[in-house]
Amino acid sequence: MIYEYKRLTIDEYINFLYKDGLQHSEALSEEEIQKMVETIGIFRLKGYVKAFKNDLCFYSLDDLLELYNADKNISSQMLSLSSQIEVKLKAYLIETVYELTDNPFFYLLKDSYIENFSINNESIYDWGVKPKHANQNSEVYLHYRDYYLKNYDFEANKEVYLKNKEMIRLNEELETNYPPFHYFVENMTLGALIKLLSKLTIDNQSILKLIANKFSVLNKKVFLNYLLRLKELRNRCAHNGRIFNRNYRSVKAIATYKKVRKEIYHHRLLDVYYTLYFLLNGAKGIDNSKKLEQKFTDEILKDSKEKIRDFIINRMRKR
Repeated sequence: MIYEYKRLTIDEYINFLYKDGLQHSEALSEEEIQKMVETIGIFRLKGYVKAFKNDLCFYSLDDLLELYNADKNISSQMLSLSSQIEVKLKAYLIETVYELTDNPFFYLLKDSYIENFSINNESIYDWGVKPKHANQNSEVYLHYRDYYLKNYDFEANKEVYLKNKEMIRLNEELETNYPPFHYFVENMTLGALIKLLSKLTIDNQSILKLIANKFSVLNKKVFLNYLLRLKELRNRCAHNGRIFNRNYRSVKAIATYKKVRKEIYHHRLLDVYYTLYFLLNGAKGIDNSKKLEQKFTDEILKDSKEKIRDFIINRMRKR
């Protein structure tokens, strides 16, 4: 089937919404509506219109824009929570590996992975050696990466920590001053970090398994799916995607999570929120869906109008 694009003007689209039953705005002029829809974009706005489905006549253009603004606030709050988990994950990882090895460059050894592994190129480029220009000013306080690149040399460290050992395949196109593991991890993206963590092993111990246990998850595959769901959410938030009224990666419920899940959709945002809560706090404090809804309302939807708060929560309940 060939996709045929038909251009739709803002005026035409708004009038279509009115014909379908959407009530007019009581707060905005036609000019203000034009500017707001132009800023949001018709394609993006359609995702919020679909949330109202056949009940469009019970809502106004003001409600539609309020739902959009509520989703932006949700995105901001969820991004903050996911960032906290990323910090916690990196701290646990660094602590765990250094309990097992005193080699800060172990991550470059082939036997540190359960299968052939290569480091994410984006992470490598962060440690590329760049020639200093004669007229380049030096900063009073150097970022930790710049400080390392200025003061340390990978070839010297390689001689001490990696001599006569089989290494993973390194990027030969870029002169790279590979840093100690704790430096490297702090500068990694979440996606690259999860990929590394899923393959990492020391003394035949799965690092993913050890980290999962620190998060009170016994099964490493279950924990990996939690992290992949975290990445999915973070990417949508970071790239300004719609967060509300979308499906997310499925994860297995464990312990109290099973009880919480009984009255909410497994693939919706409320379930994702509990995944974040669980990774940050364990199962403490929330042992049923009503408590989860109240926590989500108080923390994530606190700045939204009651009508939209109720609408959002109802869309995530099982019918």
